[in-house]
Amino acid sequence: MLSVEEYNAKYAKTIDFEKGIDNKTFGNADYRVFLAGEYHAQTKGYQSKKMLIQYLHEKQDVDYLICELGMGQGFLLDDYIQTGNEENLIFMMEELEGTLAYTQDEYQLWKWLYDYNQQQPENDKLHIIGLDIEFQKKTSARGLSLLLDNSVTPAKEIQPLIERIKESDGTAVKEFPQTLEKYPEQMKEVFGENFPWAEQYAKNVAATNQFYDWMEEGKTNFHQIRDDKMTDNLFFAMEQLPENAKFFGQFGAGHVLQSETTMDSLLKEKNNRFAMQLQENDSPVKGEVCSIYLIFLERSDSPRSTTYYPMNESEVPIDAFQDYYAQDTFIPLDEKGSPFTRYGEEQVQDREGSDNKAAMGLTDYFQKILLLPDSEACESYQKS
Repeated sequence: MLSVEEYNAKYAKTIDFEKGIDNKTFGNADYRVFLAGEYHAQTKGYQSKKMLIQYLHEKQDVDYLICELGMGQGFLLDDYIQTGNEENLIFMMEELEGTLAYTQDEYQLWKWLYDYNQQQPENDKLHIIGLDIEFQKKTSARGLSLLLDNSVTPAKEIQPLIERIKESDGTAVKEFPQTLEKYPEQMKEVFGENFPWAEQYAKNVAATNQFYDWMEEGKTNFHQIRDDKMTDNLFFAMEQLPENAKFFGQFGAGHVLQSETTMDSLLKEKNNRFAMQLQENDSPVKGEVCSIYLIFLERSDSPRSTTYYPMNESEVPIDAFQDYYAQDTFIPLDEKGSPFTRYGEEQVQDREGSDNKAAMGLTDYFQKILLLPDSEACESYQKS
């Protein structure tokens, strides 16, 4: 067992985003689902995302990018990184106006991802899967339309709705679950082999409707619906994809914490975040989830209290890494001799008062950290 100082000195590595990350720096990669937690709309968040996509795809066989986006938005973006249909990308960006994703960095990320995907062998392309509920209705409808079998003429009962979906009519999204329930055979015919995804999409829309109902009713825990659906949608995707499929996604920081925290301001009554659900006993990926926590520091000498995403000192003592605040630094916490792993009660008592005790159990929350000082806020998207 190493002390905190010894461990950090051995494993902490300065990051150069252009050079990327290697196996030695990343450390233990014996996982199936990789999650990065960010503070949205930060330039270094996008730099980190590109770096992690490249590393995990090329070195760890990750082919599926899971996103904090609606399923319909995911359908559209998956099509974009395969085809480069610029019109669809611009359509999506324009509907994001007013959100934290309405940035030049977001637009350039998808442009980069398309170019990167074209360089991959045909049997090794990346794919996008949206896991969140349907916030952007017009984009959602446009994405759903890409699942249709255009060689099939829709039955007259569903034709008006199908035409509205093809026209990217956002009002059609809310009606989709009821129409599918009423005319399942007609819908199955028009969606063909994509029908299972259309069925899951309908469930996602139903959850979206519930989300807005709860919000209007003043229920304090309406955000829990999002985490629940992201889990459900990922498990559904796993059933459709190869058994050895691996996943990477970058989400808002709270979604990737693997243990409950008191610092989460969104979930009032119950704190059961996405990554926590992935580690539950009935999860098909229990023990195979790696959370990478991106810690945005306002200044190179930033103390813990001025991080962008406020941390609870008693739960997540990131002051254990304050010697590395000056540079972009990656630290795997799950390597041999780690003082950040939780041990038995006897060992805790034996180490009372040691420098290690405060940091013990950090891997209950995340397995890697990336310290990011001096990140700048992203610039707003500029329409061409």
